[in-house]
Amino acid sequence: MKKALLIFSTLVLFISCSSDDKDIPLDLIGTWKLQEVNNDPGDGGGTFQKVESDKVLVFKKNLEITSNGSLSENTINSNSSSRGIYRITDDSEASGIITPSGSEHLSTEIRFEIKSSTLYVYYPCIEGCAAKYTKK
Repeated sequence: MKKALLIFSTLVLFISCSSDDKDIPLDLIGTWKLQEVNNDPGDGGGTFQKVESDKVLVFKKNLEITSNGSLSENTINSNSSSRGIYRITDDSEASGIITPSGSEHLSTEIRFEIKSSTLYVYYPCIEGCAAKYTKK
């Protein structure tokens, strides 16, 4: 009986572990400082522009993200705190989705990816807008 219980427990444990879980890239965890923004005027000709800002994003191991500015808007302001959650969507790259907290943002998903040690955050706008962050 004990042997059957042990086999059953092992089987349940094995089945409950999902192979779809995405590992959190270690280079994502930490504090990222805003360096450049791109707010396209609508003609596709927008480019990244350097900015002076104290805005940061903090990715935590528990899948929480915090900021001293807006998580849902491509702004350089760092005068309000916000938080949300994130999830990894691709194991081969550090890319994923940020979902800001708050009832007005429940359907908002913001894409991000790390390329060449730079964090790119793509905000949902009609014209196209994004921000570049570097790790502190």
